Amino acid sequence: MVAGAVVVVAVAAVAALVLARRGGGNTPSAGTPAQARDITRRVTLTPADWGPDAVRNDPYENDDKVVLVADDGCKVVRQPGVNMLGYLDRNVRKKDLTEYVTSTVMVYRDAGLAQADAARFRADAQRCGKESDTGSKARWEDIHEVDISTLKGFDDVVTAEEGRLTVDTAGRKADWYYTTVTGRTGQFLLQVTVLRDASPGQNREEAQNALTVMRGRL
Repeated sequence: MVAGAVVVVAVAAVAALVLARRGGGNTPSAGTPAQARDITRRVTLTPADWGPDAVRNDPYENDDKVVLVADDGCKVVRQPGVNMLGYLDRNVRKKDLTEYVTSTVMVYRDAGLAQADAARFRADAQRCGKESDTGSKARWEDIHEVDISTLKGFDDVVTAEEGRLTVDTAGRKADWYYTTVTGRTGQFLLQVTVLRDASPGQNREEAQNALTVMRGRL
């Protein structure tokens, strides 16, 4: 389960940039935690980016550099994000509680480190068709990769993962579809998770559009 799955766990319970240097093209590069923080706060999406009926979810922001990955038994565990200069995710929901979204920016010390962590996220989607959360009673099924090769503007479109939340954090039955899309540009991993009880195809379109907006802010 990739880092953007934080929103899946959260819903179940309710449910001026300063840079020392620049990389190639229009993509900034960060060499210090302060620079990374400036970038994460500008790039990560806010309720206004999701439309007039979107509001902050609780918790709204998280910058503790903890990522969710699947262990050998396909249990979701929380691990510190190593080699990170910065991390921020923001959780947003629709007012009528029909949709929950998380956008995440991870800033690594260099592009190679970002690529290595991205490979781990992708391996989870390829390896685990079902997952359970070690921090709650949440369970997911039908986890799989989907093709989003049409998404442009990234060095790597790391992965698009889809699945279904079948049991919430309190152990109640659920039937929510999620899509998590992750893209890498240099030392940055950008990620969006969309969760709703609707068509996975609609989730996919929204996640890709949101990731494109984030890429444009780098």
